[in-house]
Amino acid sequence: MLIDTEYNFGDIVYLKTDPDQIGRMITEFTVYPMGILYSLSHGVNTTKHYELEFSKEKDVIQTL
Repeated sequence: MLIDTEYNFGDIVYLKTDPDQIGRMITEFTVYPMGILYSLSHGVNTTKHYELEFSKEKDVIQTL
């Protein structure tokens, strides 16, 4: 099976809903029938998110 994703391990991404726009690194992904769940890490904290929840681009308007 070949899984093609827009993101790679080690990419820095930003949660669309994070008002501080803290960069998070992609450290893991899990493939489910309904989509790919990414593990995003910042320091010792890791959270899981679907691709629609984050972006490669920082939303500077969020930080205002």
